Amino acid sequence: MNYNLCLLPRAEKYQIQLDYEASFWAYQIKKGKKSREAIYEAINARPMSEQNALKQRFEYYLALMLA
Repeated sequence: MNYNLCLLPRAEKYQIQLDYEASFWAYQIKKGKKSREAIYEAINARPMSEQNALKQRFEYYLALMLA
């Protein structure tokens, strides 16, 4: 199946971007490039509307990568 992400509504594209950021942060933890504290500082610097989703996705990807 092919999906053209350009055809998605802006809100859905933004959620995909947040998911991508969370997975990248988990990767940085796994490789030892950043600490959890630094990641949570970055998350807490984001608008409140994004923080909960970012924390959930970050913990999800971190659990996958460290398992």
